Order: sequence, then C-alpha cells, then structure tokens
Amino acid sequence: VLCPMLSVLYAEAKIIVPERKKIIFFLAFIPGCLIFVLATVLNEDHPPVISKACGIVRFYKTYAVRHDYFERIAIQFDASRYNRHLRFSDDLIRKQKGERVCFEFYDRLKDKDVSESKVIRWLEPTEMQTIASSNQIK
Repeated sequence: VLCPMLSVLYAEAKIIVPERKKIIFFLAFIPGCLIFVLATVLNEDHPPVISKACGIVRFYKTYAVRHDYFERIAIQFDASRYNRHLRFSDDLIRKQKGERVCFEFYDRLKDKDVSESKVIRWLEPTEMQTIASSNQIK
C-alpha cells in the first residue's frame, strides 16, 4: 500500500507525462505481488497431526454460540492431574462418566494450525496396547 502511494506522489511532483505516471504506478505493485506469491509458494501445507491417548471421561458440557450448539468432553489423560476439554462431534457414541477410554484426536498443542482439539474416533483398549507396545524402545 505504501509503495504505490509514494510512487503516485513522486509521479505527481516530478513527472509531467501522464503515460509515465501510469507506468510508475503499476510498477509499484510488483514488489507487493512478488512478496504475496513468494509467501504462498513457501507456505507448505501439511496434514493435521493425529494423536492417540487414553484417559478417564469426567463430564460433557454443551456450549451455545449464536444459536449453534456444540459439545465438549472433559477427559483426564493418563499420567495427568488436569482435565482436557476436547471438541466432541455428535456422530460419536457417548461414553459414560468415569469410564476409561482410548481415542484418536487432533491435538492443538502439537499442531498450531488446528483451532481446537477434537476427538476423531474411539479406539479399543487392545488396539491402544498394541500401539503402545510397538512404540516402546527395546
């Protein structure tokens, strides 16, 4: 914005020929366009990180935002004293309070491009044990 504006002021003060004023004005947009193109090329798209964890369901809470309702689940992760509030979609089966669950989720703490943590699907505890045993250092 600043570069084209300064070029117009310069052209008004110094250049008399109207055709040269137009050329300088359009040439002033080139640096901004190049920066924009360079930013889009260098910005690499990467898929969201899917994390797996287990924990105990503490409670569900419904939120209302502009007449739109959504639900979050509070889960106390294993080896943690605190509850994490995760977005919970309606198509997933509700688990009972106090039940130990394993699940896949988008973790906002590991991937800053994700706006909020969200439960993707429930896992079977046996499936989680095989993942944990394969990740252990031998």
